[in-house]
Amino acid sequence: MPFLMDSTDELTPQLICEYIKMHRTVMIPKYKTLQAYYEGHHKILNRKPKYRANDPCNNVVCNYAKYISDFAAGYLIGEPISYQSQDQNLDKLQDWNNIAQTDVQDMDNAKYQSIFGVAYELVYMSSADSPTPKTASTHPTQSFVIYNNSVELKKMAGVNYYDRHDPKTQDVIGFTVIASTEKEILKFNVTVDYALDGEVTPEPNPFKAVTLIEIYNNNERQGDFEQLIPLIDAYNSQQSNRVDDVENFVNSILVLTGQVLGDTDKEKSEAYNSIKENGVMELTEDGKAGFLTRQIDQQGNELLRQSLADDIHKFSCVPSMTDKDFASNVSGVAMQFKLLGLNQITKIKERYIKEGIRERIQLFSAIMQDKGMPGINIDDITITITHSLPKNLVEIAQVIGTLHGICSNETLLAQLPFVEDPEEESKKAAEERRQEQDERFVMSTPPDIRNAE
Repeated sequence: MPFLMDSTDELTPQLICEYIKMHRTVMIPKYKTLQAYYEGHHKILNRKPKYRANDPCNNVVCNYAKYISDFAAGYLIGEPISYQSQDQNLDKLQDWNNIAQTDVQDMDNAKYQSIFGVAYELVYMSSADSPTPKTASTHPTQSFVIYNNSVELKKMAGVNYYDRHDPKTQDVIGFTVIASTEKEILKFNVTVDYALDGEVTPEPNPFKAVTLIEIYNNNERQGDFEQLIPLIDAYNSQQSNRVDDVENFVNSILVLTGQVLGDTDKEKSEAYNSIKENGVMELTEDGKAGFLTRQIDQQGNELLRQSLADDIHKFSCVPSMTDKDFASNVSGVAMQFKLLGLNQITKIKERYIKEGIRERIQLFSAIMQDKGMPGINIDDITITITHSLPKNLVEIAQVIGTLHGICSNETLLAQLPFVEDPEEESKKAAEERRQEQDERFVMSTPPDIRNAE
């Protein structure tokens, strides 16, 4: 949920403390549940034997939550995000991006988006002798943005807070807060009861804007597996029960007919232990032994397992890479159809990621102008996000050959996944063709003419 405040209210440290309390009360439980499922701490681990304490109770975790988020994030950010502009020199921006390692932050943001439904990126100045902007992907349990309650939802503040621990007991004794507004950056401490603890230290904000960027996963701010937790629990339960059934079959009850192994409980117990140790049991002439077993419906269990797995993949829009039907046809068109659902949710993610990147560039631009350099016109920048998708090079080559003479060489070269700079590659190809033409001309010239020259 977005944190809202009235535009006429004053954003005081005391008010920020109230928002921190709200964040920890409302949002942290949700984030902890999603984090636990991503890390494999599922509800099935709390399951106990139903009847007897020694009954089989296997708690099998099939971590579909991690599979879904890792697949969705990896597909979204397949390669570092690129920036192009027709009229602006982006060398300085690219240099600062390299220093800040924004490609690493972009990947972390994509993962947090998928898990928690929202990601946060903090932009700050480095501590070098010549400071430059840097970025850090912050955990949603430690960050939130406050907006005004207008239709525009203008940012009022970005809040990051971290636990403070007692140096001896390591108990949480409060929080350290860093809050940014358009004018200043506030630093102060808060107690565990959400009251101010000491003085507030204000500093001028060199970015002249809120430095915390909020990136949604979708309009509902839901993670990719958040709605599927009941299905994941059902799959875990079904798989655990299947293992229990196998153990129950192995530990079947021994049934004796017309045979007694002892007159007292002690004698019977000794006889049971002897049979287990020696693997031999003596029976009378009329005695019979057998096992009481329950028939396992393997076919029905497998159908249920496959049905649950299919539902998880269907509703998450993340395909199963082990499905033989998925890998049977790798043509470009077939792959696009198979990934149609994933592409649809990825386009939504892209929109929010690009909004966040534009905010980052605007913050970088403010520092450029502060250092006397030209600012960046964000409207003139094209942001390209390349997805991680298997490429059929033969098919791509056929398409390029068909479009030769219709599209420019740079556009065609850009379709090749191993070409990083189409413009530079086009120049190299032209130079190689020129050299080959010169060599053919020299080889076709008669020797007497070449000597005369």
